[in-house]
Amino acid sequence: MQDPTNRSDRDAGHIEVKNTTCYMCACRCGIRVTLRDGEVRYIQGNPKHPLNHGVICAKGASGIMKQYSPARLTKPLRRKPDSERGSSEFEEISWDEAFSILEKRLAKLRAEDPKKFALFTGRDQMQALTGMFAKQFGTPNYGAHGGLCSVNMAAGLIYTMGGSFWEFGGPDLERAKLFVMFGTAV
Repeated sequence: MQDPTNRSDRDAGHIEVKNTTCYMCACRCGIRVTLRDGEVRYIQGNPKHPLNHGVICAKGASGIMKQYSPARLTKPLRRKPDSERGSSEFEEISWDEAFSILEKRLAKLRAEDPKKFALFTGRDQMQALTGMFAKQFGTPNYGAHGGLCSVNMAAGLIYTMGGSFWEFGGPDLERAKLFVMFGTAV
């Protein structure tokens, strides 16, 4: 509760805390996101969440940078004319121009051979939609983050130990006599 007589509270703006789930990896830990005037100020573990009990890794805590990193792309970029691939020389273009370029290139690929198109998506909630897009486009060349990270780890755990940790809860460390860690996707 803010105290209006306290100068730091008056200057703080409207503070609210939202309980949600971290999407920085496949574990889906519970987090508490503190906002000031609608902007994320910090992220911490949710002590009431049954999976992580308030503990959060550095990757989860750094999720704030997905919103506020100065290196975050916010506008379409095109390689500058006459610059070499890999030279990091780009210019901003409009969204209309970016969509026009994309439409022309995809139309050309689809007309020639849709299998020349490869689509890779990161960890997000759009994997099913982007997979359907690839199938409708006519390419089998589709991959997602999970194919390089968490899905392989889950498959290894299922085949060796009978289950993966995010499907069946965490390991029973309190009663374990031996715990062997093969690797992790963090």
